[in-house]
Amino acid sequence: MTSNDEDEPGRSRLRWLLGIVLLLSVPLTVIWWPGCRQYPAVTSQESLQHMKLLYAACNTRDTQTLDRVEKGVERLTQEGMLSPAEQQAFARIIGMAKAGDWERAEQAAFKFAQDQVGQGNAEPNHTEDHANDKKGATPKGKSK
Repeated sequence: MTSNDEDEPGRSRLRWLLGIVLLLSVPLTVIWWPGCRQYPAVTSQESLQHMKLLYAACNTRDTQTLDRVEKGVERLTQEGMLSPAEQQAFARIIGMAKAGDWERAEQAAFKFAQDQVGQGNAEPNHTEDHANDKKGATPKGKSK
């Protein structure tokens, strides 16, 4: 028996392990690859808020909230604050919910939100959103 014969089981295990790693890494790469996202990045804080509201509407099957989202999306579209891809994504999900396919709409709205993770925001100014979030601050119209 030569030293090459003795190394063969170790090499075989290494090849097997490498093959497993490659098989597992390909699907993970496809899932996380930016081009494989199903929904576009939102381009404004208002769009992000409407996306969250859309998920809430679908999750609770709330037609009034869904109508608010639809009107908000129409306004943002008219003001040029939504990209065509964003508008289409909203319209598709709203359409599912209006057709009564709430479960699929909820899943789609969740995926829309998920696809935002790590993409950032075109308008990172969030100071207005948190201006009244100070500890101990009294809500407007209320006294301590």
